Amino acid sequence: MVFGLTWMLMMMMQGCRSCTESERRGLFDLKDYLLSFSDDLQPDILRGWRKTSNRSCCAWRRIKCDLNNKRVTGLSLGFLYPLGYNSDYPPLMNLTLLYPFEELQSLNLSLSSLGGLFDERQGYKSLARFRHLEIMDLSYNFFNSSVFPFLNEAPSLKKLILGGNFIKSGFPVNELVNLRSLEVLDLKLNNISGHLPGKELTNLQKLKALDLSENQFSGSLQMQGICRLEQLQELRLSKNRFVGEFPLCLSSFSKLRVLDLSSNHLSGKLPSFISNLKSMEYLSLHDNNFEGLFSLDLIAKLTELKVFKLSSRSSMLKVVETNGSTGLKSQLRSLTLANCNLGKVPGFLWYQKEMRVLDLSSNTLSGVFPTWLLENNTELQVLLLQNNSFNTLTLPRLHMLQFLDLSANNLNDQLPKDVGLILPWLRHLNLSNNEFHGNMPSSVARMEDIEFMDLSYNNFSGKLPRNLFTGCYSLKWLKISHNRFSGPIIRKSSEETSLMTLIMDSNMFTGKITDNLRSLRLLTVIDLSNNFLTGTIPRWLGNFFLDVLRISNNRLQGEIPPSLFNMPYLWLLDLSGNFLSGNLPRRSDSEYGYILDLHSNNLTGTIPDTLWKGMVLLDLRNNRLSGNIPRFRSTPSIDVILLRGNNLTGKIPDELCGLSNVRMLDFAHNRLNESIPSCLTNLSFGLGGDGHADPAWYPPNMFSYEMDIYTEAYYESVLVSDRFALDYSVDFKVQVEFAVKQRYDSYMRGTLDQMFGLDLSSNELSGEIPEELGDLKRVRSLNLSRNSLSGFIPGSFSKLKSIESLDLSFNKLHGTIPSQLTMLQSLVVFNVSYNNLSGVIPQGKQFNTFSEKSYLGNLLLCGSPTNRSCGTTMSSGQEEEEEEEEEDVEEDERLETVVLWWSVGATYVTILMGFSVFMCFDSPWRRAWFRLVDAFIDRLKDVLGVI
Repeated sequence: MVFGLTWMLMMMMQGCRSCTESERRGLFDLKDYLLSFSDDLQPDILRGWRKTSNRSCCAWRRIKCDLNNKRVTGLSLGFLYPLGYNSDYPPLMNLTLLYPFEELQSLNLSLSSLGGLFDERQGYKSLARFRHLEIMDLSYNFFNSSVFPFLNEAPSLKKLILGGNFIKSGFPVNELVNLRSLEVLDLKLNNISGHLPGKELTNLQKLKALDLSENQFSGSLQMQGICRLEQLQELRLSKNRFVGEFPLCLSSFSKLRVLDLSSNHLSGKLPSFISNLKSMEYLSLHDNNFEGLFSLDLIAKLTELKVFKLSSRSSMLKVVETNGSTGLKSQLRSLTLANCNLGKVPGFLWYQKEMRVLDLSSNTLSGVFPTWLLENNTELQVLLLQNNSFNTLTLPRLHMLQFLDLSANNLNDQLPKDVGLILPWLRHLNLSNNEFHGNMPSSVARMEDIEFMDLSYNNFSGKLPRNLFTGCYSLKWLKISHNRFSGPIIRKSSEETSLMTLIMDSNMFTGKITDNLRSLRLLTVIDLSNNFLTGTIPRWLGNFFLDVLRISNNRLQGEIPPSLFNMPYLWLLDLSGNFLSGNLPRRSDSEYGYILDLHSNNLTGTIPDTLWKGMVLLDLRNNRLSGNIPRFRSTPSIDVILLRGNNLTGKIPDELCGLSNVRMLDFAHNRLNESIPSCLTNLSFGLGGDGHADPAWYPPNMFSYEMDIYTEAYYESVLVSDRFALDYSVDFKVQVEFAVKQRYDSYMRGTLDQMFGLDLSSNELSGEIPEELGDLKRVRSLNLSRNSLSGFIPGSFSKLKSIESLDLSFNKLHGTIPSQLTMLQSLVVFNVSYNNLSGVIPQGKQFNTFSEKSYLGNLLLCGSPTNRSCGTTMSSGQEEEEEEEEEDVEEDERLETVVLWWSVGATYVTILMGFSVFMCFDSPWRRAWFRLVDAFIDRLKDVLGVI
């Protein structure tokens, strides 16, 4: 009896929750349609919506039914494809599949990679049949403005969420003219531009919440239609391009609870009527250009205020507190007063008990760390005090703080020995750019929840705590570069460690790279450069799934393990400045671009063809590599090639011309011969470039593993779910040296994007300079010096409009310097010295700035700035002067001849007279002389045979 009643009750409940048969069939049709785009459909639909299921479709996941009439009222079809879909184009949603659900009230299609809507039966009128439809969530898809004609036919809509799509056009006020019942409109992150509409916005009289953040809106808010929406309760306009002053019309928005104007270009003084916004709970004004004085008394009477954020990119904003002892009448959960010229911590914080996030960064706070902030605010989770001038750190006994940033202060203490016990729940610790000294306390290893730690740019010393990598098992990111830590890099480790980013460069670590590092299997970034590591590079390093490996400027020896060149996700490999030797390994196929820096080692042999696959930047300068340049097959992605200072021979391969992305090419100081290929104009700074602005040459994956950590939400409303979060990513600043303007300059991100150069100097190249090189329209530096190039300087060089440095010195060029080169307005350095050039040196514009050094060794060049005259005829006066000069010279020569002969004669006579007088006296010298003469005569007779 009891069993029967229970069964009947269960059947009645099941019946109450059953959807109609047409709706059930409609769900199966919808499932089949979604499967046609990808088999990777979410399992709750793939396995949950089954025809063999005995459960009512109202009990299926993603379905909501009305318990009274048994009809489907809600479909949640968001995030349908975890791994994407099969087609190259976003799929379209067939609205006819929704016909069975006539009582539909809520439709969620967010995060489903959809590209549009269509209806082959009713067209744009499709949604008109759903008279009860009130909520549509189409966020984070690929919808564009073509979706609005469909939406405009759903006048029952009250909440429309379109954030994260590709609308791109202006504000769609006319396209939504029929949606007079709309209360919530979310159009954030759609790249919508232009001004906000005017009186047309009055059609949306019932609108209570409007989110237009993260778009491209511009203009002043004073004169735009936003002032007509006085019934608004929530307004988000952050991350746009609005200018002008704070909109005065907002003073009449008495119901406004949420106002977010952050990250715009608003300026001027903040108005005093802010104190009249009595309903305000969330007020965010940070990251603008406000200036003048702002008194915290203006927010003191806002009893509902929970979140207040204010900062300025201008240095002219100063926040003051006039009645700090009275405090605020509300209990804040989040307060940001960054870059506000605060000279002291606001006193009202003594009375705040519910604070979760406090940001007082980039001010002029100084002295001792305010320990009372932690003692009084026991719920505080985030404390940001970076970029101030605190000099002493003291901590309370115990606190639940999770995020602490004291970077860029003047703290010169040792870390408290019990820091790990005082802040045991810390997840983020940034003490970089201070003057901390001493050892890292062993209690740091007790921070089991720590995920991010940055102690870089301090004076820490000594060995790392032995249990650092085992005790901090949640640690994902460790940066301790630019200190004086010593000893082994890892003293003890465990496979349970979560570490992904390890940056320990510029310290005094010694020893070998041991197996303790091997156990950190999750590592994606390793930077051990600028230490004193010895030994060889372990082969097992190639088993990691690394993005970055930097071990440059150590004392490592031996050969490079081939496994390092086979890591599939590697984009930066820097082993430069060691004592590595041997041949370069071959590289396997990889879909990822990468940077290879091996300069200043003792590498020998040839360069394998496979080395170029997937490469973005190659630096093999100053090794002992020999042989020919590889053929560059299948290397379209490479941007920078630096092979200077090796022993490469042979011709420049024509395959090089296929590298249309190359920005900087340096083959200087080798032994390359034969002629310069004319097809080099296909490089990115020649005909291979499209002439448009180039994107940054760093590929999208030039960052390490990105992670973010965040707190729980401390404020929520219709449009806002505010929580504190930090994103972390590694952006290694790759530095490239290239010869420009007769010196080697370093180029990094930003300047690299603007640099285009070709350096073939100090080789054995011959033949004429190709006329086609004049098509290198974006080249900034062209160096062909110290070769054996002959022929003329191409007149086409006048088309090098971006050229700043042109060096053709030490060649065998002849002919004249083309006068068209004076049109090169960007030319700063010009050198054609030591050639066989002749004729007049062109003058005008930039050529007036070049000195004689630019033309040395060309004996047939004339004109300024040399001292050689270029004239071929002379005036009569000049001829007479020259004749007179010639006569004077001849007369001087005759006089010198006469004087010479008289001098010789006088000398002869004087010697003869002196000898005669000497012979008149009887002396041993006279007798000796005559004996010598007699002996000479006798000897002569013997020779001549005279008896």
